[in-house]
Amino acid sequence: MQGKIKDLKMEKSRYSERIYELQDNIRVKYPMEIKMLEGNVEKSKADLSTANDHAGELRLGGRAFDMNDPDSRKAGAEALKAAITDPKNCAEAMSKEVHIGEYRGMQLSMMFDDLTKIWKGCLEGQKHHYFDFNPNTDVGIITRMDNCISNIAKEVASSQEKLETLSAELVQMQADVEKPFAKTEELRSMEAELDDVHMQLTKFTLTDDTAQKEMFERLVEMFTPILTGEIGYQKYTAEGDSMEPFIVEMEGDVLTLAHNYVQNGDLMWDPRIDLKIDYENRKATPVSYEMSCLGVYEEYDIEIPTPQLMEINQRTD
Repeated sequence: MQGKIKDLKMEKSRYSERIYELQDNIRVKYPMEIKMLEGNVEKSKADLSTANDHAGELRLGGRAFDMNDPDSRKAGAEALKAAITDPKNCAEAMSKEVHIGEYRGMQLSMMFDDLTKIWKGCLEGQKHHYFDFNPNTDVGIITRMDNCISNIAKEVASSQEKLETLSAELVQMQADVEKPFAKTEELRSMEAELDDVHMQLTKFTLTDDTAQKEMFERLVEMFTPILTGEIGYQKYTAEGDSMEPFIVEMEGDVLTLAHNYVQNGDLMWDPRIDLKIDYENRKATPVSYEMSCLGVYEEYDIEIPTPQLMEINQRTD
C-alpha cells in the first residue's frame, strides 16, 4: 500500500508541475507570443498595402521610373544596377546599410552580409524585408524585389495560421488548468486506510512523549541562540548551489524549520515544519507540515495524537 501511495504522490507531483507549466504559458508565454505575432502581422499588412498602392514605382537619385512601362523598367533596372555597383556605395555598405532609393513606397537600401558573403537588399516600411541582390543582372534585380514583396503576403498567411493555432492551444490550456488531479479520491482513501493501519499497529498514546522531549533537547543543542531568545531568525547555506538555504525562525512559541524557493512567482516550501515549543515540559511537537512540490499541507492537533504526528516527528529528526 505504501508503494502505491508513493506512486500516486509522484503522479500528483507530475500533475502539479504540469499545472505550473500551464499557468506560466497562460499568464506569460502565449500572450506574449500572440501579441508579438499580431504586431508583425499588422506591420506586414501595412507594408503590403503600401507596396500595392505604389505598384511599379522606383525612385533613384531624384529620378522616377515606371516599372509597368518596358522602356522605363529597363532604364530603372540599369540605374539600380549602377547604384549597387557604385564604388562609394559598395565601400559604405561593407559596414552598414546604405540608402539608395525607394521601391513601391518603401525605402530601398543595400548592405554586404559578411556572414554569407552576399550582397543584400532591404525594403523598409514598418518592417525590414531582406532579399539577395545580384549585381550581375539589371531587370532581374527588379524581379527579386517583387518576389520579396510577394513573400510578405506568404508571411502574413503563415503568421495568421500560427495565431489561430496558438489561440486554440491557449483555450485548451485554460480548460486543462481547471481540471483537478484525477486520482485525488483514490490517494485520500489509501492514505486514510494506511493511517488506520498505523493506528492499530503503533497504539499511539498521549503518554508517549519521548520523541517530543528528545526533539526539544536536540533543537536546543542545534539552535541554542534561537531557542534561548537571543535571535529570532537564522539562515544556513550549503557550499555550492546543490541545496536551497535552510531557514530557522522563532515566532512566539512556534519554531519553523524550512527550505524555501520561488517558482513561477510563488513561494515554495520543500519542506516546512512548524513545531510548538513547550519550555515548561521541554517538548517540541509538530503542528504543521508542508511540501509544496507534492501539493502536501497538513496540520496537527497536539491534543489528539495520530500516526501522522509520529511520522512528522521522524521526518524532523
